[in-house]
Amino acid sequence: MVRFHLGLLSFGIILIIIAAWIAAWILQIITFMSIIPLILLSSGIWALAAAGVKIINRKEDSNAFSTFGWGILFIVLGGSLYMVDQGMNPLFILVFVLGLIGALAAVASLRGLRK
Repeated sequence: MVRFHLGLLSFGIILIIIAAWIAAWILQIITFMSIIPLILLSSGIWALAAAGVKIINRKEDSNAFSTFGWGILFIVLGGSLYMVDQGMNPLFILVFVLGLIGALAAVASLRGLRK
């Protein structure tokens, strides 16, 4: 089995994400205020992918659920902050956070089925 260092891979991916969104701002594709929410959103997507890798690699399965939870949190926070920046009603953040709590509760309940 090929062994790789997931922490170093994640560090590299996060740097690429930051560089890409800063480049998009320099090219005037996005506004300056959109950089942080989009970095959070993209980092959350990477965290979900990293959780999937941890589940596939049985040796690192112990904290895959935690990584999944952080990924969902980053996606919800980044996405809702970006939508508020684009003019959406700030009360939708409450809707997204409640959806986040519900999704995590559902996944946590299903987590016990596997063991």
